[in-house]
Amino acid sequence: MPHVAALSTGFAHSAGLGPAEIVDVLLRADAGGVVLDAALDPGRLEGLERDLLRRAEELPVLAVEAPCPAGRYSSAELCSPDKDEAQVALEAVEATIRRAGALGARFVALRLGRVAMLDKEWAFARDKFLRADLEERLVRKLADAREDAGGRSLDAARRAIERLARAAEHAGLQLVVRNGRRFVDVPSPRELGFLLADCAGAPLGSLFDLAAAHLPELMGFHSLAHTAEAFGKPALLAYVGDACGPVGSLAPGRGMLDVAALAKSLPASCAIAFSGWAGLTVAETVAALPAVDRATGS
Repeated sequence: MPHVAALSTGFAHSAGLGPAEIVDVLLRADAGGVVLDAALDPGRLEGLERDLLRRAEELPVLAVEAPCPAGRYSSAELCSPDKDEAQVALEAVEATIRRAGALGARFVALRLGRVAMLDKEWAFARDKFLRADLEERLVRKLADAREDAGGRSLDAARRAIERLARAAEHAGLQLVVRNGRRFVDVPSPRELGFLLADCAGAPLGSLFDLAAAHLPELMGFHSLAHTAEAFGKPALLAYVGDACGPVGSLAPGRGMLDVAALAKSLPASCAIAFSGWAGLTVAETVAALPAVDRATGS
């Protein structure tokens, strides 16, 4: 019997798998669906599309991460205050939405980007954290700086989502905004509330990445409970995995999180997927699916 959880194709990269080998792993894993990850190159994606369209009943495409496939545009960010960069990002995501619609996907997953003017602050905080020298007063100072600097990025993200929502409606799918691992990522838990309220009625919800929520808590920026409240309650899709310090996403039970407790914050209708850490082997990734089903009570 297939697992409830879908499986991301992220496992294919370190193993160097081609389209036929990826599909073989997905079938052997009895995955409940497929998430096409944003790192897929055009050749692999095209091959996967052909195979998945033939096997739509066995391996439905649950979601496509945007932009997909990877290309020169991948570094462009939707929330960039630079209009040219934001336009490049917007066009790449619109192409992903059309592609996802043709595949019958339910969701397109969005990473909105970061507050780029705080890149140096992020690098400084990360270095302090890794050296166990990130003091609470510095965290408070950085959190205030992030709050003050986020307005322009949030406005750019809002404009992008308004346009992308129309494309999503036309394609018959929903957009899901993913929580980030860094305090500079957009949106913060608070900002997500603004975006959802501003876009009420649009095909828009959140993607709660449980493992990604761990690092902001360890660093002292956002508690796990706060992120779960903001991203978990309205989640249409969740990446369910464990984390150990800055490393995630691991199979539930392999890290420090109470994944089952966090999963209880998810709506009953929330779709579930496992998007594994790049360091996992294919065998470890496949073995994670039963653990995800157990953690989510599936």
